[in-house]
Amino acid sequence: MRRLLTLCLVSMLPLAATGCGGDVRPTAAGRSVVVKDCAGKDVSFSAPPAKVVTLDGYAAQTMARLGLTGKITGTGYPAPFTVDASPYREELAKVPVLAERVPVTEVVAAQRPDLVLTAFSAFGGPPGSPKDADLATMNAKGLAACLPGGDSPSGPALADLAPTYDYIRKLGTVFGVQDRADRLIAELRARQDAVSTGGARPRVMIVQDDPVAGQPIKTSGTGTIAHALLTLAGGENLFPDVHAMHADVSPEQVVKRDPEVIWVLTDYNFAKVKGRELVDEVRRNPLLSGTTAVKRGRVLSTSQYLVSFPSPLNLDALEQLAAGLRAGGR
Repeated sequence: MRRLLTLCLVSMLPLAATGCGGDVRPTAAGRSVVVKDCAGKDVSFSAPPAKVVTLDGYAAQTMARLGLTGKITGTGYPAPFTVDASPYREELAKVPVLAERVPVTEVVAAQRPDLVLTAFSAFGGPPGSPKDADLATMNAKGLAACLPGGDSPSGPALADLAPTYDYIRKLGTVFGVQDRADRLIAELRARQDAVSTGGARPRVMIVQDDPVAGQPIKTSGTGTIAHALLTLAGGENLFPDVHAMHADVSPEQVVKRDPEVIWVLTDYNFAKVKGRELVDEVRRNPLLSGTTAVKRGRVLSTSQYLVSFPSPLNLDALEQLAAGLRAGGR
């Protein structure tokens, strides 16, 4: 992964520290906000951006909930809109789609944006998509959400939704809608706090595709939003010793550690089957048939569009997962 833009914002109004390590200071004019990237470089905004490109639907959803949809001139990767059950889905459907995947640099540049947003942890990940240097060439600022360690094979575990709340707060600061951001965060935190996690914490195996004999199984490691949601919902990751978003683990280790619950994340592009069909295939898979989870029928599912990156939709996933862990069913 290339270096991250971590969004550590500082503004003319004091903000509570959010783990980004930035200091609060206004510019001489008293109007600008300053963002520090991971290299410590200042990225300043003298006025709220007027033309925004969102590289993915996750970032667009956050913009919508802050009342900023009208500033989006185009979005890439609109797939997360398909699982958005909120009133904002209809509004987001009107945003011009630049590409079904993350748009390439030329497409983004053609929009002449003031700001390019992504909920991914870095720019330039997908082939052809804009890197930091490309943004500088098109005279656009860029803000990316930040996960601890990105998609590296090691790093700190993510145990809460701080990246989601930080992203909302910081976009609220950049666009001068701090009150809206505070209200949205308060609403989402209230939903998080309402989740009941009492009782035993079952061992949960996160599965991203139907396992194949002789091949590793894709799972979500501890540096992911999925792991944070699992922790908040009252479960324990069967593989606390892996970190990456798409970590490979052996079927033998899965059987040895014996999950009490299997949580299937559907809709990854690399998966052989999607949606409900993937869940059914996992239930029938002979590599998992001997696990406590399958024997007891404790196979849950959530679309990856709710859990992969910082987004208000993370709370939908949390409520679904927590209810499934309590009920022990689908």
